[in-house]
Amino acid sequence: MRYLIQVILSLTAVVPALSDFTIYIGKSDDITDVGYEFSTSEIQIHDHAPLSCADMEHVVPISASTNNDASKGRWACDGCNANAPRDWIISRFEMYNHNDAVGHSTDHPKPLFDRATGAVTLYGTGNGNYEMLDINNTFLGTCNRPAVPQEMNCWQLVSSTFLTHVFTCTSHLTPNEALYNPWE
Repeated sequence: MRYLIQVILSLTAVVPALSDFTIYIGKSDDITDVGYEFSTSEIQIHDHAPLSCADMEHVVPISASTNNDASKGRWACDGCNANAPRDWIISRFEMYNHNDAVGHSTDHPKPLFDRATGAVTLYGTGNGNYEMLDINNTFLGTCNRPAVPQEMNCWQLVSSTFLTHVFTCTSHLTPNEALYNPWE
């Protein structure tokens, strides 16, 4: 009996807990001059859903890659297009996750998640399901597309951001605290 308890305790100590997080894609429109509007696409990683506009104000947005390759920074996507994110048929969604993914130009850059993996890539497996792999094709977890995604428009003083919930993920990775406390 004592041996059985030791085995059970050692097994539970080895397996880290899974974490859930969400990925939202946003389009920000900023008025930078009278009559001029600047628009960008960004992702936000959150540890919960649904969001409120207050949640959006306290997270670091990550811009899209200009060449659909996230190996050197930002994020990339096969299937993301000019349509609304809820209508995208995504086959690959890649996020840069080296040690300088967040705060690239600061003295204390950090990865997107609790540990650097080079990249985190979601590959579609069918029916709105995705497998999450690192740069060496090591399995990191799973994600799925919500059937009815949350969409919201958040206004600030001279800008607005329209966010769409595109993935809910389960993984041993957890979003880096630096995403929520960028000024610390």
